[in-house]
This record gives sequence, structure tokens and C-alpha cells, in this order.
Amino acid sequence: MLNVPKALLETRVKKETLHRSGKRLLLEIAGALQLSPESYDVRSNKGGNGVMGEVTLHSDDLYLMVHVATGELRVMYRTCKGRKDYCGGMNHYIGVPDLASTTASERFMAKLKQMSSLGIRESNHQAA
Repeated sequence: MLNVPKALLETRVKKETLHRSGKRLLLEIAGALQLSPESYDVRSNKGGNGVMGEVTLHSDDLYLMVHVATGELRVMYRTCKGRKDYCGGMNHYIGVPDLASTTASERFMAKLKQMSSLGIRESNHQAA
């Protein structure tokens, strides 16, 4: 089960909380996926006034983004082909509060592992 920062489970999350705790959540996910620190980047784009911005984890195979969409704190995730790929595969979403559930977080992590291994196989196939 993921350790979702309690601050992200609040009804109203402040911008600074989103960026600080969102980064913690993404690092937790990277650890659960056993990604080595040099195999991914974590970025924070705070945006301007009137927007919350987003926090992104970008590896060679996965792109995850914690952001607010339609008033809900969500994680968008997809496959990608390298760290210069910003559009990648199809977007998938899960609400951050859903990740506090053991069952949902286990399914989410299994899906990410599956997507990551698919991305690794695709890049190995293209290199051959």
C-alpha cells in the first residue's frame, strides 16, 4: 500500500501543499517501483496565479503527474518513450484519495509495473 501524505487527502489542498506533498507521493511511487534515483526526474511546475500547477515524475517508460483537474486532486499516468517524450501513450487517471485504499493502491502499482515493463519491451524491440 502506498503511504499517501495526509495533506493530499484534505478537502482543499493549497498550492504549496500540492507541490511539497505531491513530490513525496511521487517519490513513494518511485520507491515502490524500485526505480533508481538516476532513472527518473521529479519536476514541479507551479504555474502562475490562479492555477495550482503540477508535479511530474518522468522516467524512460512512465510519465506521472499529480495535479488538480475538475476540482479533484488526481494522478495522470501514461507510458512514454524516453524523458524527452511529453505526449506518450494514452492518459489514465486515478484520484489521489483513492490511493489511500489498499486495494486501489495495489491495483494502481500493478498497472504501473505492467506499463513500465511494456515500455521496456517496446524500447528493446525498437533497438533490435
